[in-house]
Amino acid sequence: MNGFSGYSKIFRRVRRPDINRQNYSEIFLENPKNAVLFLDFDGTLAPIQEKPDFVHLPEHRLKFLKTLSLHIPVFVLSGRSIPDLMKRLPLDELAGVSGDHGASRIYRGMASIEPNAENARNQILPFATVLEKMTEEWPGVYLERKQFSLSMHYRQLAIENQEAFFSLLEKTFLQAHLVDIEMRPGKCVFEFRHSQINKESALKWFLQRMNEENGPGTSSGTGLYPVMIGDDTTDWNAIKSAIDLGGVGIWVGQTLPDTTAPHPFRLSSPDQVWEWLESSWNIPDRSP
Repeated sequence: MNGFSGYSKIFRRVRRPDINRQNYSEIFLENPKNAVLFLDFDGTLAPIQEKPDFVHLPEHRLKFLKTLSLHIPVFVLSGRSIPDLMKRLPLDELAGVSGDHGASRIYRGMASIEPNAENARNQILPFATVLEKMTEEWPGVYLERKQFSLSMHYRQLAIENQEAFFSLLEKTFLQAHLVDIEMRPGKCVFEFRHSQINKESALKWFLQRMNEENGPGTSSGTGLYPVMIGDDTTDWNAIKSAIDLGGVGIWVGQTLPDTTAPHPFRLSSPDQVWEWLESSWNIPDRSP
């Protein structure tokens, strides 16, 4: 089934006034010693830039992640491909990482892919050629090719051209007749990925692997305290999953994707994420 998730909502969304965001010191961890930390990258650990290639973490942040990973399992759940993340994060020193929204995964050095990932790749490769032609006709639009998904960024597209671009992109997507591939909106981006591949599945998969290490008979989430931090709609269900599993979900930014329970804690920016991480595990972030 083809999937398209309401591009018009993105275009017509009205910017809301600033809210009083929760102070990070108010986010209480009931079980920090058994915490399993799941982090989005863009917009959570690093501020969003005009182009994905512009995003990097300073050296002191990388050192902090390495130190934190000595205290608790740290996972990164990103829409970027794993080869791309390898250029930006100390993946070898983290417990694991998932790329392409959960399509590819590395857990304690062992790589695997989600069962639907190859199906997605076989479809998006020819579709990427179609989208690439669109970028030549729309200044300010950028296609990010990944292993198992695609991202069409329009952050630099003139506002007066956005509605026409959204309509054409939707039409192009529907005419491609892709099977089980969704077109989903994010922050100035549209993601094309398999409908069964997502970050919440990756989060649960990593927790299950950890439980299996604890021995047979353990159930999903037993003894583990998941903490998920993210800033975009692709993170939302993973945030809610962490809460449902008895852990903590933290939303970074202003407006929640929806107001239905469970309700996450909130931080305002990547800088505040780092401040909270430092205070929660008493690890100094030695910025220059």
